Amino acid sequence: MNDALLDALRQQAGRDAAGADPVLGLLSQMLAQREQSLTRDLEARGQEEGHLEAEARAAQEARRLEDLRGLEEEQRQAARLARLERLRFRLETLEGGLATAQARLDDLALALGACPNCWGEDPECRLCRGRGQPGFLRPEAAAFRRLVVPALKAASRHPEPRAFAGEERPAPERTTL
Repeated sequence: MNDALLDALRQQAGRDAAGADPVLGLLSQMLAQREQSLTRDLEARGQEEGHLEAEARAAQEARRLEDLRGLEEEQRQAARLARLERLRFRLETLEGGLATAQARLDDLALALGACPNCWGEDPECRLCRGRGQPGFLRPEAAAFRRLVVPALKAASRHPEPRAFAGEERPAPERTTL
């Protein structure tokens, strides 16, 4: 019911109260109760809407936080994958260097007649049982000419060890085996 109609009925009831019209008084009382009931319902709905809006905002904030957590996890995962890729590359580089160094040591062992597995340092070695120091086997001639002969020639020309490029002090004195 609109407010103007309600006010008109109240004024009429006030005038008729003097005349004591019981029907109009009862109608006025019912309208007042109805108005109070509607006011309470509106307030309750307003509070409920406020709660619903607050819940909607909270749910929206929760979704936003979850999205942010997801983005952070994706960034962490991408960083882990990048770090893993760098480690994988480093491992491949180290494995390649190790294979190269092992091949050089094998060639040198052949040139010196040493056990290629342990160089005579492992008493449980299956090949030499710890006796495979340089000279244990007959040196392979091609490897000896390629690796040892140039070193012997250089040693006879330069009795002092030469410093490597960028090295300020002379290399430490080496002892023979």
